[in-house]
Amino acid sequence: MNSTKKLTEAALLSSLFIVSTIIAVGSGFGYALYLDFIVPIFFCIICLKCELKYTILSGVSSLIVVALVLGNIGTAIWATQSVILGIMCGVLMSKATTIIDDIIYGSIIGIALMVFIDLYASKLIGYSFMKEFSQYTKIFPLKGYSEIIYYMLIALLPMGTVFSIYILSLLLSKKLNILKGNAKRKLHMIKNFRNCSRFICCSKKVFYLCSIYLILVEIMSLLKIDISIIYLKTIIISIQYLCFYFVIRDGYTILQNYVISKYQNISYARILSLITVVLLVLMFKVTTLAIVILNLILDKKIDIRIKQILIVDNYVNNLVIK
Repeated sequence: MNSTKKLTEAALLSSLFIVSTIIAVGSGFGYALYLDFIVPIFFCIICLKCELKYTILSGVSSLIVVALVLGNIGTAIWATQSVILGIMCGVLMSKATTIIDDIIYGSIIGIALMVFIDLYASKLIGYSFMKEFSQYTKIFPLKGYSEIIYYMLIALLPMGTVFSIYILSLLLSKKLNILKGNAKRKLHMIKNFRNCSRFICCSKKVFYLCSIYLILVEIMSLLKIDISIIYLKTIIISIQYLCFYFVIRDGYTILQNYVISKYQNISYARILSLITVVLLVLMFKVTTLAIVILNLILDKKIDIRIKQILIVDNYVNNLVIK
């Protein structure tokens, strides 16, 4: 009976999505905020309410109908990206993972989807933004900086999109009273972010996977392994930039918390911040490696990352009980 109810709800929501998409795309509004934000939030909510299997069934059937009715393959591909992002955020919210882990996983998948959309769009319209911009970076006077900006934009856009979808979906789901389990706990973390932000971190698994990825990419660079396929190169380097950000951000936060807890002096933490910034400017990769090694030592010695996750979990559990 419960399965029938969820299937019926998914079918009704699919019908709503089809009608609203046809109206939005037909009016031109769909190419503004609708496909980028409303569609993924919509399917994230379906995933939280109706379970994954019914959400996938809803997404596939809805996209087929939209593609056939509109006769616009480009719109269908764009909508596919949004549907996948929404379902992905719904699945991540339901897992017993940290919020930072969710954002990292979502951002990596978002980068791959962005490249996928550009690839298929180039087949349809004969123009690829990534290939075109890649050519511009070669003729730009400051070639190194132009490439950095290019890959940073590719990395930051999916990260910002996933973060926005994640937060907005949690807030809207709260209004609809459909949050439960891990998703409800993560909403409490977001709402009380100021109180527990110091202790919100990656899991050990994700932190060290990102670190290993950075090391492997650096080894490829030292061996002068050149990747000629622009799309594959874009994915690899964009994920590298993403990993740099999260490894440095997360690793430094762990070190800062350790210094504060050990010496009970905020001045030491400020000195650490100043030293870290200067070293990152002068020796970026060496400093990043040092942060990873120091985190490894702290994790082996006192399990600092697990302790921080337990602090956040206990804090949120108390909020849920209230």
